[in-house]
Amino acid sequence: MSRYLLPLALTAASASVLPHTPDAGAAVAGVAARAPAQAGMLSFPIVERREFKGPATRQRLRRRDDEATLYNATNVAYMIELGLGTPPQQVRVQLDTGSNELWVDPDCSTVTDATSQAFCESVGTFVPSDSSTLVDTEESTTLAYGRGDADIEYVLDTVVVPGSSGNATLKQVQFGVAVASDDAAVPICGVGFGNNYNLEYDNIVDQLALQGVTKSRTLSLALGSATNDDGRDPVGDNIGNGIVIFGGVDTKKFAGPLYKFTNLPPQSDDPGQPWRYWIQMDSVGFTAAGKTSSSAYSSSSMPIVLDSGSSLSYLPQDVMDDLAKSFGVKAQSDGSLIVDCDAGAKGGYVDFTFDSLVISVPLSDFIWEAQAGVCAVGALPSTDTTNLLGDTFLRSAYVLFDQDHQNIYMAQAANCGSNEQVLSASGNYNLTGECTVQQKSAAAGLVPASAMALVALVGVQALMSFL
Repeated sequence: MSRYLLPLALTAASASVLPHTPDAGAAVAGVAARAPAQAGMLSFPIVERREFKGPATRQRLRRRDDEATLYNATNVAYMIELGLGTPPQQVRVQLDTGSNELWVDPDCSTVTDATSQAFCESVGTFVPSDSSTLVDTEESTTLAYGRGDADIEYVLDTVVVPGSSGNATLKQVQFGVAVASDDAAVPICGVGFGNNYNLEYDNIVDQLALQGVTKSRTLSLALGSATNDDGRDPVGDNIGNGIVIFGGVDTKKFAGPLYKFTNLPPQSDDPGQPWRYWIQMDSVGFTAAGKTSSSAYSSSSMPIVLDSGSSLSYLPQDVMDDLAKSFGVKAQSDGSLIVDCDAGAKGGYVDFTFDSLVISVPLSDFIWEAQAGVCAVGALPSTDTTNLLGDTFLRSAYVLFDQDHQNIYMAQAANCGSNEQVLSASGNYNLTGECTVQQKSAAAGLVPASAMALVALVGVQALMSFL
């Protein structure tokens, strides 16, 4: 997550970083066909929510095996709903590839603005004393983020995924309950590396595999293209927009082959050197409207983190300077790039190259409306944080994270229906997407109203106070 959106959590105590490189094991193709009610994966359709106007009412998606509801609040926080304890208490948590732990119950009274506080109060709380299956571990820690922090106490309890096949139930899962927090507006479900990597216990990804809900420690992510849905349209109209699958893949959510990359080990300049979803990026480039070729920026090769918990991407200043030239603007004092709201209407792309793979992000998805009539490029300088690609990139990429073998697979995102398949633990997922993608053109698009009218713009970073 970015420094403004509870970023790349660094644990201040207890949950020690344990650098570890397990045996990669056999490397053979392994995809198990999915049958109705077959165990092996857990998928969450995405419900887009573009604008927050008070507590969001819970909407049910059509029921499918091993499926539950995924919320997206203002295109900033992709939320899943969990039932914690016995009987289950419903809590929504942010799905975050940039951190590793599940914790709930932030202190909403410490959140600094009314909109953020209202959102905090809408996600639900967990009352430990109301659960008959809770075990207090008598362990605690402080999770320190770039914005906000939380003092949590660890408990063991049941976790139910509402709407999944048979309401998939995990027993004795360790998670944190905040006893105090400061300016932390959203509970987190970290899906990064857990036991034997960054933690001394099994996190949610570990438990899904250990308890047989998934057959592999994998996670595939398709956030879907930006839309103007405000979360109040009929759910069925938007069910195919995107999906998150634990232990599986959807070959109708991407185009072309899934390219395999090494998940880079901890980086020496990353504080604490935890395991993250690092990938080697070879270049960033720009394709102007009406053009078909990209002009790559110099000095844009780097290891970079893929982070669903950050609404924006964070790039080195040199790359931001090049983006400013490409858009023909000057940076604001906070480093943001304010552009005309119709800058993406005629086409154009920001291109991210990874070896032979190029993920082309339409400008209409990379430009977002921070306030009515005020738009900005979806990236900020990474001066004080880790280089990362957030949702402004991930909406155009289909990503499969394979913790079992420390690999990351990527392809250009697309949407031509649904064909979900269970992934075995054998690795080497030699898969090709069933969709086709139009070649680059000057086709007109719409600027998404990703977070319109949330706050007055005091530099682009003002919106980040939402969480």
